[in-house]
Amino acid sequence: MKRGTRTGIIIAAIVVVAGVGFLVVRERIASSAAKAAAKDPAAPTIVKVTRANLNASITASGQLQPNTITTIRPDSNMPTRKLVKLFVKEGDRVKVGEALAEVDPSGLDANLQSAKANYEAQKVKLANLQAKPAGLDLAAAEATRAGAKNTLDTAQESYDNTRSLADKGLAAKNVLNDAQGALTAAKIAYTSAQLSYDNVKAQNTDADIQAQQSAVSTAQSALEIAQLIYDSITVRSPAAGVVAEIAVNVGDLISPSTALMTVIDPDPMWLQAQVNENDMVQLKVGQTASVTPSGYPDMSIPGKVTQIDLHATVQSNVSVFTATIEVPNRDGKLLWGMNADAEISVLSLNNVLTLPVAAVKTANGASTVTILDGGQQVSWDVQIGATDGTKTQIVAGLDEGTEVVITRRTSATATTTTPQRGGPGGMGAVFGILR
Repeated sequence: MKRGTRTGIIIAAIVVVAGVGFLVVRERIASSAAKAAAKDPAAPTIVKVTRANLNASITASGQLQPNTITTIRPDSNMPTRKLVKLFVKEGDRVKVGEALAEVDPSGLDANLQSAKANYEAQKVKLANLQAKPAGLDLAAAEATRAGAKNTLDTAQESYDNTRSLADKGLAAKNVLNDAQGALTAAKIAYTSAQLSYDNVKAQNTDADIQAQQSAVSTAQSALEIAQLIYDSITVRSPAAGVVAEIAVNVGDLISPSTALMTVIDPDPMWLQAQVNENDMVQLKVGQTASVTPSGYPDMSIPGKVTQIDLHATVQSNVSVFTATIEVPNRDGKLLWGMNADAEISVLSLNNVLTLPVAAVKTANGASTVTILDGGQQVSWDVQIGATDGTKTQIVAGLDEGTEVVITRRTSATATTTTPQRGGPGGMGAVFGILR
């Protein structure tokens, strides 16, 4: 073979091997680029606006308390007495006015009867004053006074005439003395009649009647107090409910300050739930809750937030607020002091337009998303609502099914390395083959 021919063959072989090597390198580069693209966090993700339910809740725990708690004490008018009877026991249901206990009534009935007798006597005395003097008594006294006055006037006139005659010597001295005696007797009779009239009339003065009316009122008040004291021997319930606790025994001395027993209204119960301060911004009166008593872990009772305390307490260096949750207790299983957990629903929206939280950007109070317009990414204003932490409600700006781009942040930069001379798969390999 000629030298020139051999040289051409060698050159051709080199070209062929170089071409093959180039194709291998390109495939490796393409494969690396594809893998890098698959792992590239900056690659966009397309999502659609869909309808979904948004739900969120916060947890709290605390103790159950009755709806109302009434401490039963004797009447304030009752003196210190010995307890002689208990009509109820713990767990009994009682009505308003029902007898609960009784104290020793010794002496109280006699005091009551005495007060009644005094009151009746004062009423009779008032009636007598108001009725006297009767019409005839007063008229008779007035007639007697008038008759005495007429007799006095007549005696005075007879005496004056007799004296005039005696001064002229026309009447004997004994006649004058008789006339003077008659006048003196008439004056005494009139004075007596006037005094009698005044005495009779004085019995019916307004002052006397008012004084007696006051005496009647005082006697009536004393009777009412005596009646209250007597009635207080029986202690009655001021409220309906269940007897939760009895703090005394028969034979104990009790007074108006003694706490005899406690009556509660167990339906509904109130869960005094402790809420972490970080959750307070979401808590509102009227929100629903699911309550699980510790004693009944499989029981879930619907409740409602009725009150939120505005003053925090510190527990283990954490500020907590008390939320009162109303819990039905119709079967009476929930007991005073039971521990319970509550899951309070702070968000519940059904069938609303949503997007993943990552699809919405909010800055300076404005919210935007990125949509595709003719293959180009365009920023689009939207109005958002609530969020459950995963999905955000779209209130306005987008329709259901609209495609939105989520552009993820780049966490690493991919690099492409050009094969160098003498490196694996490069021209050095070709020359190695030829050797």
